[in-house]
Amino acid sequence: MKILHISSARVDYPGGTEKVIWELAKRQAAKNEVTILQTNLYQEKEPFVKEDEKEDVKILTCKNDFFLGGFGFSREFKKKLVSIWSNFDIIHIHGHGRFTSNFAMKFLDKKKPFVYSAQGFFHRRNIIKKAYDFLFGGRLKNAAICTALTEVEVNHLKNKFKISPKNIRVLSPGLDMNSLKKPSKKILDLFRKKYKLNRKTLLYVGRIHESKGLQHVLDAIKDVDCKLLIVGKDSGYKPVLEEKARELGIQNKVIFTGALDDDDLTKAYYSSDSFVLFSEWEGFGIVVIEAMASGLSVVVSNNGSLPHLVKDGINGYIANSGKELKEKILLALKGNKKIIAEGEKFAKQFDWDSLTKNLEKNYAEAIKKSKK
Repeated sequence: MKILHISSARVDYPGGTEKVIWELAKRQAAKNEVTILQTNLYQEKEPFVKEDEKEDVKILTCKNDFFLGGFGFSREFKKKLVSIWSNFDIIHIHGHGRFTSNFAMKFLDKKKPFVYSAQGFFHRRNIIKKAYDFLFGGRLKNAAICTALTEVEVNHLKNKFKISPKNIRVLSPGLDMNSLKKPSKKILDLFRKKYKLNRKTLLYVGRIHESKGLQHVLDAIKDVDCKLLIVGKDSGYKPVLEEKARELGIQNKVIFTGALDDDDLTKAYYSSDSFVLFSEWEGFGIVVIEAMASGLSVVVSNNGSLPHLVKDGINGYIANSGKELKEKILLALKGNKKIIAEGEKFAKQFDWDSLTKNLEKNYAEAIKKSKK
């Protein structure tokens, strides 16, 4: 099977959608011919190679011309898709509210079967985003199959975009348990020494953005004897958090590592005592599952898909407000063995290999539909 994945950002960008695309593509490449067509949205100033190959996956990168609040616009992408689309059996479009997705859904309609994966819908619904859904949301109906991360997205597809339930599949992200194997004590000691993790450590992994709720985490840990290890790429909000930490007098408790590669990320998980993700919205939250698999107590907000992953007091903790957040962090840092064990058990059901096989069955179904 010849498969084309479409991504608005490069798959080496540290985002959840990009991680999903890459994990799928490299597994599919074992038995299929796989290509990724992407732009350099978010990384416009960084050097890139137009054509590359990694782990048997061909990667084509196009210049993004305009940022447009993260929507993006790329003339080169349009030309490239128009020139190569006919070479593939199935095209998988990823990301909601992106120029690449929007153009591809319109262009490919009735030309080639495609699967659409929103990987999370808008949660901050300003007038522009509402207008986008109103004007362009109908293009989702052009997809042979729409995938949803959780039942939250299933309901959104059915109720907001009127997608028939028979064309929706729940396909949650997976875990690579081999990459999450616990490093040796010596390696972990070196990592903790590097980042001065000399007390209980609360970990956050993700973009440094206002919507992730880190400002509330800083308030919550003001009087808690712990370190806060923040792992992820700055989306422009880091200076705000640094200033807030200084105002609270906890700047020595807050450590920013920047984005980490997979090996160092695994060290961060196993060097920490608990994990927090107090975001306004999450389409899924794979980092929560990774934290559970690494034996951490997790604390999350009651937003988006998070309450579908975490059951309060069973496999983790849910904080319904900033006021509750401190209480739940204190509980998580104590390390309830039963809750940690339930989290580890829950995480084992997420597997990239099973997801890949399941998705290829859906590709075959989409191709069959198009031939009727």
